[in-house]
Amino acid sequence: MSKQDITFPSNYDKTLLIPIDRTRERQNLNIEWKDSSFYGIDKWTCYEFSWLNLQGKPINKILYISYPSNTPFFVESKSLKLYLFSLNNEKFSSEEEIVRLIKKDLEELVQGTLTLELTNNAKIISPDFRSIDSLCVEIPRSVDVDSSLLKVKDKNVSVKLKTSLFRSLCPVTAQPDWADIFIKYEGKEVNEKSLLSYLVSYRNHQGFHEQCVEKIFTDLLSVCEPRSLIIQANFLRRGGIEINPIRSTINPELDFIRTARQ
Repeated sequence: MSKQDITFPSNYDKTLLIPIDRTRERQNLNIEWKDSSFYGIDKWTCYEFSWLNLQGKPINKILYISYPSNTPFFVESKSLKLYLFSLNNEKFSSEEEIVRLIKKDLEELVQGTLTLELTNNAKIISPDFRSIDSLCVEIPRSVDVDSSLLKVKDKNVSVKLKTSLFRSLCPVTAQPDWADIFIKYEGKEVNEKSLLSYLVSYRNHQGFHEQCVEKIFTDLLSVCEPRSLIIQANFLRRGGIEINPIRSTINPELDFIRTARQ
């Protein structure tokens, strides 16, 4: 690729932001949704965030962004990266000034309310979820996600499970997206081998992070019918940004997990 093929923003430009229609993406995955279907939050951690103070000195921070999953739109990740990079050479008098600008631009895009936070250090919270990665399973070579793999037992449990084997593909670039998946549920026991096989069936699925999590969530609700369910996906960073969508049946104010792998 030649240098002429690569564009990098040198000045602030909010038109770089690209909205993704949640309704359209849910329809693409046959996800039925209404306001009362589930609670959810999309959390973003932006590591390569920088701007200039009034003297031209660079300021570097980690930027946390979160907004609810009932906004009409979510932001496409590469466009957010380019938008934040467009602020690298802009001067601001304070952290509050640049946060106000980003909040305004992103709220216009997603058509909802955002929470933003600047920090110097990433927050790591070690969860007590049990890994299912060591299970011996035979993975079918299906072309896409297969919810028929999910099986339940006639036994009620309260379980917290995790896997680090999840991979999906970006629908824009087809690059792999890796994630830890955390699942907490109460209800009939899900066969753990079937659950791992199902999650690995996303390996060649092209989907946005947010919609992959919603697909997992709605498939587990439909097939397993748990009394309560929380799904969190901790996607590893690409372009200095990691995305952590959370979906839940019970509470919009969800506990946030962040592991050392991120």
